[in-house]
Amino acid sequence: MSRPLLVVDDDTDLREALEEVLRDAGYTVMGAGNGLQALEVLRKAQTTPSLVLLDMMMPVMDGATFGRQMRTVEAWRDIPVLVFSASANARQVADEMGACGYLRKPVDVETLLKAVAANKAPEGT
Repeated sequence: MSRPLLVVDDDTDLREALEEVLRDAGYTVMGAGNGLQALEVLRKAQTTPSLVLLDMMMPVMDGATFGRQMRTVEAWRDIPVLVFSASANARQVADEMGACGYLRKPVDVETLLKAVAANKAPEGT
């Protein structure tokens, strides 16, 4: 069974659209509306995700805080994170948190799928 992707974004419509696109491309997808929910999803998940698509600007717990919290848990430390942000400094934020890459919102489907395929952890790791 392939490892799921985790999409973390507080914009429900956008998150659901991303999840649908990724499912249509053959991925298993989990979703969360903020960093705190995402940590809970990780805790309950049977399998660690092969990639986290992470929005930065969210209420309750933002992406940067989630990233720091995630890295404190050994089992989650090596999960690749793809920053997904409308912010002009998305690249800088991605670099600071050790993300594998970043996408600027809005992103087209082809760019999204290429980035996911290129950055997700290989199966079996």
